[in-house]
Amino acid sequence: MKTLILLLDFYGHPTLTTDQYSDNVRYSALTEILSSTNIDKENCVLFSTNINPRDFKLKELKNIARLNGFKFVLAYSQDNDDIFSINYLKLRLLEINFKLDEGTQVIVTGTNTSGCVFKTKKIGAYHWIKSGYKTKIYLPMCAEYQHKGINDFERNLNGFAQLYKNIKNNKCFEIDICKDFSDLELPVL
Repeated sequence: MKTLILLLDFYGHPTLTTDQYSDNVRYSALTEILSSTNIDKENCVLFSTNINPRDFKLKELKNIARLNGFKFVLAYSQDNDDIFSINYLKLRLLEINFKLDEGTQVIVTGTNTSGCVFKTKKIGAYHWIKSGYKTKIYLPMCAEYQHKGINDFERNLNGFAQLYKNIKNNKCFEIDICKDFSDLELPVL
């Protein structure tokens, strides 16, 4: 099954991080995907919103992805959040001959699980599921900075609770919340 993995504001807000563990988990989970040798790279594409100039890890992982045969599409540097939409992504992906169709699954990851990853961005999980795509949120590659909490654990816990409320209120129970790599059902060779 064709798969699009979205990295929404992946860098996050490291100055608000109370420990390096939360941020390191996200990069480690991405590394696991990129280093997997049995993924069908013709049918698995990554798209990232603008990469923060200080995000040396994601820049390096982008290079590793490409060296390993993945197609890694970046937002154009002049693009801002307002331009990102499903139609925008369809056009950008056509540039690399990757056509989204009804069988494509979309895995949404990034910063602010209950906000941008879910619905705030026009390419959040809500918009994909409402457009008929099989949609997943991969928690190991998500982080929450917008909720209260004395540490990353509490913010992520509150963010996940809010995500569930958002899913319930918007009747989006078809969104699959994943915690294990095997739950992603990435295309294999």
